[in-house]
Amino acid sequence: MRLFTALFPPPEAVAELERALAEVRPGYPELRWSPSERWHLTLCFHGEADPDGKLTPFEGMAAPSVRFSGCGHFPGVLWVGVEGEVEPLARAAGALPDWQAHVTIARSRRAKRFPRLDFTGAEWTAGEVALVRSELGVGYTVLERVQLATPSA
Repeated sequence: MRLFTALFPPPEAVAELERALAEVRPGYPELRWSPSERWHLTLCFHGEADPDGKLTPFEGMAAPSVRFSGCGHFPGVLWVGVEGEVEPLARAAGALPDWQAHVTIARSRRAKRFPRLDFTGAEWTAGEVALVRSELGVGYTVLERVQLATPSA
């Protein structure tokens, strides 16, 4: 099955980014905007893989404080950046050296322009890592989650 490990932002962070994008979206009808319930930070795409043991490396790892910040684009992809100590999680997942922390918010094969979004969101704690199955034409299914260690109060 096609698998990836990911961080999903909490509803408050999603709502904050949705508000920021509400002003931008109408000016870019050529983009296919990703539904906010699918927004995630991919730590590693595993491709066709066995799910066994994929979350084991995260046990006991610290939960980082992160925030959405800035935006950019790859060919055909508009993304929002993610600031915070997420690189250790990506390395534990097996990410490639050129991995970049981002959340894909829109796609287009034909767009000649992409919006600039001057946005920095509030901090949130990434408290868990999810192992997700991706099925083309169907969507995402979270198979398993592992809690990250948070400092005690």
